[in-house]
Amino acid sequence: MNLSLLPEDVSTVEMAGLGCRFMTSFHALVHRADVSAGDWVAVHGCGGVGLSAIDVATAIGGNVVAVDLDDETLDLARRFGAVETVNVRETEDVPKTVKDVTNGGADVSVDALGVAETCQNSVASLARFGQHVQIGLTTKEEGGYVSLPTDEIVRKELEFIGSHGMQPTRYDEIFRMVERDRIHPGELVSREVSLEDLNDRLEAMTNFETRGIEVITEY
Repeated sequence: MNLSLLPEDVSTVEMAGLGCRFMTSFHALVHRADVSAGDWVAVHGCGGVGLSAIDVATAIGGNVVAVDLDDETLDLARRFGAVETVNVRETEDVPKTVKDVTNGGADVSVDALGVAETCQNSVASLARFGQHVQIGLTTKEEGGYVSLPTDEIVRKELEFIGSHGMQPTRYDEIFRMVERDRIHPGELVSREVSLEDLNDRLEAMTNFETRGIEVITEY
C-alpha cells in the first residue's frame, strides 16, 4: 500500500486530477525526457494525458504545440499553456505542419494516445537529436507493434523513450509544484459525478466522448 500526505491547502478533488494521467505525464517530461527552457514540445493527442503533458511541459519552460482533431479540445489545450495548435483534420501532413510551426521540428515530441498514426507523426515531427516519448499504450489494432522510420531515427540521431507511471515516493515533487501554482491538476477535472453514473461515464470515455478527467464525489 502506498500513502502520500497531501498538502494542506489542496482539495481531494484537485488531487484526484492527478490520477494516473497527470503523474504519468509528469514522470515522462520531468524524469525521462530532457526538456530545457525554450524547447519546442509537441503533444500528439490532447485527452487527459495530453492536457497533463501540456501543463507540465509549460511549467518547466517548454513551448508546446498541441496536436488533436477537435477544435474544442485544442482550445482547452491553449488554456493549459499550448502556444500553437494543429488540427489533424485541417492538414494533410501533420509532421510538416509541426516542423513549420517550430521552425525545424520539435525538440521533444509526445505520443499521448498510442495509435500508430500519432506515434509515427510524433517521431516524424522531431528536429535532429530530438526525443520521442511514448506515453500512450497501443490499442488492440496495433497489438503493441508500430512500424517506425528506423533509417530516419538513425540519420537524425533521434531517441525513442518509453515512460510508464511514476513512483509514489516522488509525488512530493508534484505536490510542491501544485502548492506553488506551477501545475494545475485540478483544472483537468471537468465533471464531478456520482457512483451511480460510473458505467455510463466509463462508456463515454471508451467512445472518446469526455474531456479532461471526471471524478466520483457522490457515493
